[in-house]
Amino acid sequence: MITIYTEDQLTASALAYFRVSFANNSTPVDLSDRSFLGLLARAFARFFVLMQSQVMQANNDAIPAYQQDADGNLRSKTSRAALEQWAFVFGLPSDVAGVYGARGATISTGGAGLPTATAPAVLIPAGTQARDGTSQITVETTAAVTTDGPPNTQPVQFVSVTKGTKANLSAGSILTWIAPPIGISSTITLTSALQKARDAESDMELLARLLQRIQNPQRGGTAADYRFWAENAFNVLTGAALDIFRAYTYPLRDGLGTVDECATLNGSGTARAPSASLITALQAYLNFVRPVTAVVTAYPPEMAAGRALRLRVRAQPSTAKNGTYAYDWDDFATLTTITGHTANSVTVAAIPPNLTAAFAAGKKPRIQVIISTAGASALPFVARVTGIAGTTLTLERSFTVQPTDAVDYFWAGSPIVDSIAQRVLDYVDQLGPSRASGTADPDDAWEDTLRLERVIDVVMETRDTDGTRMVLSMQPYATCVQTAIGAGAFNPVDRQPRDIRVGVGPELLFLRPGGIEVIK
Repeated sequence: MITIYTEDQLTASALAYFRVSFANNSTPVDLSDRSFLGLLARAFARFFVLMQSQVMQANNDAIPAYQQDADGNLRSKTSRAALEQWAFVFGLPSDVAGVYGARGATISTGGAGLPTATAPAVLIPAGTQARDGTSQITVETTAAVTTDGPPNTQPVQFVSVTKGTKANLSAGSILTWIAPPIGISSTITLTSALQKARDAESDMELLARLLQRIQNPQRGGTAADYRFWAENAFNVLTGAALDIFRAYTYPLRDGLGTVDECATLNGSGTARAPSASLITALQAYLNFVRPVTAVVTAYPPEMAAGRALRLRVRAQPSTAKNGTYAYDWDDFATLTTITGHTANSVTVAAIPPNLTAAFAAGKKPRIQVIISTAGASALPFVARVTGIAGTTLTLERSFTVQPTDAVDYFWAGSPIVDSIAQRVLDYVDQLGPSRASGTADPDDAWEDTLRLERVIDVVMETRDTDGTRMVLSMQPYATCVQTAIGAGAFNPVDRQPRDIRVGVGPELLFLRPGGIEVIK
């Protein structure tokens, strides 16, 4: 333990030394602040303060470790430069072939949109760029497309030029062409989201990866080895990093001498599942590094569409801020089915009387629309009602993905809906694949089961941007959280994913489009 002294403490120590050293002088020694010795003591103190900081940093860099700051938050005790050096020593690959260290930010992929053609056979070259509404995110087409309109039916595929999570754009995002080809409308709407971009690896993330490596050194094929190999895998032909976000190891899942490795990506919902080509590349890498006597199989998690999760949460808003968080109207826990719609309206058989009353009172009451259409977010679509004509509600904003008539429905809206739904989605997205087979690595104890009590905890901790609790209670406690699989009924039960083990990876829970409902 190194004791750190302040400049004033060091100055006082130096003056005390001078005082003792000149105690027998016949002439009194001036030790005031502006005297020669006073200034000398201060100079010594400042020099040693600088030396102390360097010694402390050298001490902190000697061993990679965390430390707690004054606010109780964990941060890296080790400097970025030292972490990079440690990464080189322990062979932690970056995302650049042959380079060790922190991983950089990545682009988003998977975007698509349908250009609006105003002339026939317009060529949109590969690399044609567009920007989002903030002009901060730039994307480009991945391949040349010739329109067949008007109306056009040929979509274009996008990846981002901009790197980092800010480049993840949801379906429904409107892009503006930087230099639109003649015969193409100036804007295009994403029909498929741009996903999977990540920010540059932080000090804490690099430290976590480093500590995992140090605390679990390679031992010739332990479960920890396989996780490390998968999460740091690269294409054996090109050297490019595979960017596996999290890998899960299942020793002996298919018998003696076998290891199954389930890989997931950074993302939400089905975007966590690697593509077939990525699994092939991972398999090749694992075959390269595995012990010669082991049989290893790389799997994506099972994420069958018919097994998608739905989750209904009953939450009572906090009374803080003069009832700001209250529902805009009372739906009495009764959903309203949509019978028709336009880009910014819904038609129903009968408008709930409380919704009509709230609108008549001069409010713009919110509704939350549960949209199950493919490509829609798991989060509800929340919008204010700005007009009522007959049984049609006009909304303040247009749908990003259109609802499905006679299937989708809405509930009453509230300021708490978006916040709760996002927290629930984050909770589901951090779950790992099934441990039901009993073969999962026992030393890597990830959570695989959606548990009602954890959902309650997550919801009750929902806070506003200023830290105010947004939820008062969840009642009735026994049924305030209900889950459903596929088209099944809602029930207040935990959900553990399955592991069928027949040439298929262990199942990973995920939410379907419109999978989260927040009701009163």
